[in-house]
Amino acid sequence: MDIEELIEIVRQKPVLDALREEGALDRRELEQHLNVSRSTVHRFTRSLRDSGVIERTDGEFVLTPLGEVAAEEIAEFQSTVEAAWDLAPVLRVTAAHDIDIDLEAFTGATVTTAAPGTPYRPVNRFMSLARSTETLRGLDPASINPLHLDELYDCISTEMETEAVYPLAVVEELLASHPERARTVIGSGNLTFWIHDELPFGLTLCDDRIGVGVYDDETGLLRTYVDTDSPTAREWAEDVYTTYRAEATPLAEAVDLDRLLSDSAASSG
Repeated sequence: MDIEELIEIVRQKPVLDALREEGALDRRELEQHLNVSRSTVHRFTRSLRDSGVIERTDGEFVLTPLGEVAAEEIAEFQSTVEAAWDLAPVLRVTAAHDIDIDLEAFTGATVTTAAPGTPYRPVNRFMSLARSTETLRGLDPASINPLHLDELYDCISTEMETEAVYPLAVVEELLASHPERARTVIGSGNLTFWIHDELPFGLTLCDDRIGVGVYDDETGLLRTYVDTDSPTAREWAEDVYTTYRAEATPLAEAVDLDRLLSDSAASSG
């Protein structure tokens, strides 16, 4: 088989999909299923018959054993490429940090991207997951979006058990900017900070879904957020989180927390 013949078979994917899903179909049924003309069906089926991918039996077209393999592989190929296309920002950042990722595990994931006029779509998606989880663990290389600080504070101080790994500069800024709130949520026992200055991307593990976040280098805003309930993706996320969490330092060992909070409260007062 040469490349032109392979490309031609891929072009006829709608015919392969129809026969794979419906079984045997006659010419008129293919016309209706594909919403194309009789001449177009004739052209498609002639090409596929010449390649040995389909055959005609008792007036109906069916996949040959070769066609069944080809149809399945082409469908999987399309699914993989579409997933890679959607996950391009995540693939770029994981490759930059030599982190393996199973693309198939993210097939069908919800991909939320920022766009002109809607820069907060990704962080809003994250917050929709945070509202419905009782536990939250994550890596986050950037500051918490101020628009959602109040809501996160309420979630953590009341019931959401949270463990977060941040760069030291981000934690110090957060504690200095909101010392009383920080004292409350840390004192509640629901929030534990860990320090790691070389985090690759955002990663969140909620009760039912995991998410990967990629930030804009210039604005610091969450640019892409990909979340899924795939068990394989969760296993991957657990491994990544465990690796960075094991390398992290407890907050109390990284800063003099009482002094920082006291100084910040005095300054704000």
